[in-house]
Amino acid sequence: MSATASRRGLLLGLATLPLAGGAAVAGPTDLARACRWAADLWVGMHGRCCAEEWDDDKLDAEMDLYDAVLQRALVEPSASLDEVAAKAQLCLVDFEAQLFPLLNRAENDEPGDGDRMVLIVLREVIKLCA
Repeated sequence: MSATASRRGLLLGLATLPLAGGAAVAGPTDLARACRWAADLWVGMHGRCCAEEWDDDKLDAEMDLYDAVLQRALVEPSASLDEVAAKAQLCLVDFEAQLFPLLNRAENDEPGDGDRMVLIVLREVIKLCA
């Protein structure tokens, strides 16, 4: 075996070793990609819904896709910091949707200290884990 092949094998092997938290050192996992996709889906849903003139069935179908990822994120434990960040991003999008239901944010009530703390912590988790 050549030195190059040996090094390549070692590097590929290292990429699959678990970190201290048990996650593999690889690109984004399927769970992380799904959470980010669902967060993006939610953020862009209103604009797409209006532009494409969705009927109730289409809106329900899109919401079902979002809910499926949210349910998955609830039951699958995070195996890496990337997954924690992706779940935090999905949580932040969902929490903001609940906290600010009116499209014009100025028309919503100001969040209380507890809600503001949740927003701050989620943003910090996303930043520190990314």
